[in-house]
Amino acid sequence: MLWNWGDSVNVKIIKKTADEVRIEFEGESHTLLNLLRTELLADDRVIFASYDTKFPVMDNPIFRVKTRGDDPILVMREAAKRVESQCEEFGSLFDEAVK
Repeated sequence: MLWNWGDSVNVKIIKKTADEVRIEFEGESHTLLNLLRTELLADDRVIFASYDTKFPVMDNPIFRVKTRGDDPILVMREAAKRVESQCEEFGSLFDEAVK
């Protein structure tokens, strides 16, 4: 399965079970993935969240999430929404600070 994650990022599910998923992020770097990983690790439903890239600049990272039985795609979507909300909040606070 391949779907668009944003303006320039395609996501390809490599393997999915009831509690684990491996996803390839095409065109993404450490910036978004490290933020998403950090948010997932703060979630009690998540046992493991990590990503691996064979060659940092030219490779498509593989992200892996293992949960305590919850649907890993749902958990990732919820984490992504929390990250989006945090970025919007930061943007608003930054705009206010630099007025």
